[in-house]
Amino acid sequence: MKLKTVAAALALGITGLAAWAQQPPVKIAAVYAITGPVAPYGVPQQKAVQLRVEQINERGGWKGRKVEVIFYDTEGNGNKAVQLVRKAIETDKVDLILGPSTTGEALAVAPIANSSQVPMITHSGAQSVVDPATPYVFQTAQYDRVGVPVVLKEFQKKGFKKIALLSSTDGFGQSGLALFKEMTPKFGMTLVNEQFDRQDTDMTAQVLRAKQSNADVLLVWSTFPAPAIILRNAKAMAYAKPIYNSFAMASQEFLKQSGSASENTSVMTAAMLMPSALADSHPNKSVIMKDYNAFQARFNEAPNPSAQHAMDAMAIADAAVARIGGAIDRQSLRDAIEKTDMHGDNGYFKFSPTSHGVSDQDPPIVFLKVLNNAFTAQ
Repeated sequence: MKLKTVAAALALGITGLAAWAQQPPVKIAAVYAITGPVAPYGVPQQKAVQLRVEQINERGGWKGRKVEVIFYDTEGNGNKAVQLVRKAIETDKVDLILGPSTTGEALAVAPIANSSQVPMITHSGAQSVVDPATPYVFQTAQYDRVGVPVVLKEFQKKGFKKIALLSSTDGFGQSGLALFKEMTPKFGMTLVNEQFDRQDTDMTAQVLRAKQSNADVLLVWSTFPAPAIILRNAKAMAYAKPIYNSFAMASQEFLKQSGSASENTSVMTAAMLMPSALADSHPNKSVIMKDYNAFQARFNEAPNPSAQHAMDAMAIADAAVARIGGAIDRQSLRDAIEKTDMHGDNGYFKFSPTSHGVSDQDPPIVFLKVLNNAFTAQ
């Protein structure tokens, strides 16, 4: 009996390989910052896609077709992202694009995806990438339109009345700044703002002005590498007020770069960074735990929230394929993705022609404190 079972399994495997040989693979371009200053986002995303593709191919691929992923390293550079997306579309003939990792890159390549009619699921943290919605561009990350109200509610609960916002001059920082200007008055708070280039090597002047403003809390809204430098500047001048960082710093790399300067500061984060901090009753808890455990088992390391953006993107694409009645191609993928209705690691996704991002309905976001160079639930 056992020999028959093995023989049957081998026969199925051979049949599957023969079918793959007869059909072209479904090609996915994963356009990520795998090296460079924002690699802490791109590397976990690369691993997450690798994991998902392995899982899909182990069960027979998509409708009998092997899923092939091609990784492109943008180094976090918008110009390079444009070149690589064009290559993926025009030369490599991909069916789906995942990424890029950052807002500036996503804003640069989104028009190309739309004009070429290739579906793209970005991982940007800014609402501006998908608002207004455009036909071929979708988003998985908990972008700022979702996160900013959560931060303000937390500050309101803490009794803060005046916020000193230090924001970067790139797409992520400017999008966040616009939303804080819009929303802060609605929460009965005032806002002072200082800006910087995220590649600046010293922000002492901005931190000093924030300190002199006598704000109740300092909030840093930027991607790598600036936030760690700001914390070192704040520590050097004995900044005594509470300091928070945006979800862009929700990773172990932030602790590594900031060292002791991050002690007693707080970070808002998607729950993937510490799933135990999310209530068991939350509708996304089971999905998050499943993906957290799968990533940890495959790579022998815990995922950070950047990984979950790619995990969600692949889950959305996987569910979309199941809804396709005919051939898998660029247009059928786009149409099926727009019908997404599911809970993911980042929250609830219910796409429509006018909504291509995660819902703001009960987002799985938590606040963690840094104690002894480790994240701790508040």
